[in-house]
Amino acid sequence: MLPDSVIAMRMGGSMKTIGVLGGMGPVVTAEFYSRILKLCEREHGAVQDGDYPHILINSMSLKGSSESGIRNAKVLEREHVDGIRKLDRAGCDFVVIPCNTAHHFVERLRKESRTPILSIIDLAVARAAKVGMRRIGLLASESTYEHGLYKRPLAARGMEAVYPKPREIKELTAIVLDIMGGDRNERDRNTIRRIVRRMRKEDKIDGVIVGCTELSLVLHAGKYPVRAVDAMDTLAEAAVKNAYG
Repeated sequence: MLPDSVIAMRMGGSMKTIGVLGGMGPVVTAEFYSRILKLCEREHGAVQDGDYPHILINSMSLKGSSESGIRNAKVLEREHVDGIRKLDRAGCDFVVIPCNTAHHFVERLRKESRTPILSIIDLAVARAAKVGMRRIGLLASESTYEHGLYKRPLAARGMEAVYPKPREIKELTAIVLDIMGGDRNERDRNTIRRIVRRMRKEDKIDGVIVGCTELSLVLHAGKYPVRAVDAMDTLAEAAVKNAYG
């Protein structure tokens, strides 16, 4: 039996148009699109072309970013503003950005955009709170750590962000570079497991937020040695929920 959402669409109902501001990096954007399609199939029984929402993807070619996150903040902010304006003109109903580090610019982007922007960080923090996490190991880019993009939202909900050691952060950056180059390997998966086990034992974390979309491609949330919230999964779920209304 088809879900009510698909029956409604096939009877002439309409879905909202998703705008994806991507290119951070392109491999992640492709994976994010794939996760949206799988959610449409699993949650809404999508089969025919018209069962899926309209999705506008602006996969940008960025000069201001690197595997560490933000290489040139002024350039990267300008590139993001240009990207969000293009999605505005294209006529999407809301925008999602499958990149945690990009949310360093989210308030500026919201001022520039007529279209609502969902926050991957707010969604991940809300999910962590819902499942009862309190002391959270954060796996992220160097720029996300530097700018405290998760620390403040977590603290506002009475939760604490715990960072890996500096050498572990460098290991995570190396993994991000592997993913950017299309290399997914067991060595990187083992490195992440080792870092999380060490944080569980020494830092007493009770959960993990995968707060970098490249790292989301390395290890499924269910494969971590502690409870894990994958920020990209929460964003994909919110995008599909909003599209089907």
